[in-house]
Amino acid sequence: MAMQAMTVLVTGAGGFLGRAVVAELARQGHTVRAGARRLPDPRHWPAGVQPVLCDVDSGAGLADASAGADAVIHLAAAMGASAQQQEQVAVEGTRRLLTAMAPSSRLLLASSFAVYDWQRVGEVLDEHSPLLADDAAPDVDPYARAKLRQERLARALCAERGIGLTVLRPALIWSLQRRDLSCVGPGNARARLVLAPGRPLRLTQVDSCASAFAAALDPRAAGHTFNIDDASGVTAGQYAAASGVALRLPLPLGGFKALATLAGALLKPLVGAPRLPGLLVPARLAARFHPARAGHAALQQLLGWQPPAAATRFN
Repeated sequence: MAMQAMTVLVTGAGGFLGRAVVAELARQGHTVRAGARRLPDPRHWPAGVQPVLCDVDSGAGLADASAGADAVIHLAAAMGASAQQQEQVAVEGTRRLLTAMAPSSRLLLASSFAVYDWQRVGEVLDEHSPLLADDAAPDVDPYARAKLRQERLARALCAERGIGLTVLRPALIWSLQRRDLSCVGPGNARARLVLAPGRPLRLTQVDSCASAFAAALDPRAAGHTFNIDDASGVTAGQYAAASGVALRLPLPLGGFKALATLAGALLKPLVGAPRLPGLLVPARLAARFHPARAGHAALQQLLGWQPPAAATRFN
């Protein structure tokens, strides 16, 4: 049965995932409000999409943008910004948004695999895997800290205000035009260490991820948390090769961990724990290169969602 058309506000609509989500919602016949900090040019969007001013950082336009919306897909983030700015946008921005939203609407929150405690995750990652317990610990990545606190705030405020909440945690998002090689190992686009080349990667292609967000508008998804992972089975070595990395140097993950641990121990007294490179911090190293398999079993079982066939194409 086709889902009833809705009016949906998308925050962060101008971002990598945001553009794909807006396009997918429009394709499915929803009325889409593309929210951005600066009023975007309507020509940048599919026909019928309404660009709206929507700044979670300052609160500008939130009440008008969310008025009458059946659901809000909250993607706005400050990735790559300072730790303070990431926290400000993720936590206080979400607080402003939820304060502006009507109690009868729904929130679909974009979280991240970063909220899991990768030092306690087993061979398989699912929605019941352990989360980070101490978001104030110095070895927690600022982005992970911000997303964890954002989730906690959203759960508390949605329960308090009677807003239906669905949390979606995507794996690493990629496209044929935009590949993130950080999951492979350190290096650059031409030469890179490939840590444990046979290690399966946790990935979701951007259009596949967008289709999962659209599927989660289904009323049955309210109150649930879903991981979004295409379960493509591609390995670190295959992904690096398909991405055109000319010089690929394989290295066992255990050997790299040992070197990173030693380097971190030597450097920590000189620069201090907060300034250590992420690859030298065990918790962050585990988050990036842990070999656990993931997938989308919960999404599939409840909503029948499957990644589009194109999601398995890597070249």
